[in-house]
Amino acid sequence: MRIRPALITLVALLCGCGAKIGDSWFPLTPGARWTYAVDTESDGATRHGEQTITVLDERSHDGKPLYIRRSETPDNIGIEYWLRETPQGIQRIAQRIDLQERAVLDEQPRTVLKFPLAQGTSWRVPTVAYTMTRKHEYPRELKYGRGMLMNYTVEAVDERVEVPAGSYAHCARIVGRAEMTLFVDPVRGFSKIPVTSTEWYCRGIGLVKLERSEEVSGAFYSGGKVSMVLTDFSPR
Repeated sequence: MRIRPALITLVALLCGCGAKIGDSWFPLTPGARWTYAVDTESDGATRHGEQTITVLDERSHDGKPLYIRRSETPDNIGIEYWLRETPQGIQRIAQRIDLQERAVLDEQPRTVLKFPLAQGTSWRVPTVAYTMTRKHEYPRELKYGRGMLMNYTVEAVDERVEVPAGSYAHCARIVGRAEMTLFVDPVRGFSKIPVTSTEWYCRGIGLVKLERSEEVSGAFYSGGKVSMVLTDFSPR
């Protein structure tokens, strides 16, 4: 079974959580299940796929509760995330891919959502390029050895979103912005490449839509886009 690094990284965008399904921005009730249609444009090609996320169960670590949330894509390995809710927000503390016997703890907890989820709330999270590739060097995926910090800001909390799974009101729109400096070609030299991720979260559902842009052109690199839309949701 072949591992797709871009997909493994991408699912980190979905590892949020919440307390109760009724009004949670990202429910973590055991048995809850989300299915997304995923379109990825990279290196001049477009791939259509599907991603399923399931809350497996609630466990305890260091005497504190956490939730195990699993992401799977067809013909690829699964990934499990350890998620914890605190008064400050939702944090990821560890992850495990199917090839690993045990979960690997993060050096520092990673913020998924910062509370209160209100307009203007912001936080920073490390990220990598998901679709940028080198044209003439290996490894082609730019995420190897190149990271950046993404600044997330809640820009709206009362939007309506329509996706294949349904129409949802009073949703939060969260925008992440980052930059990566690359030597794009001999003419333009070094350029700052903008990376943008826009995510919509709806109460009682969680993430319903995601759009990520990493567009770059030049002699040495190519960029791309990722879009995800919710096609089915089962609360348990």
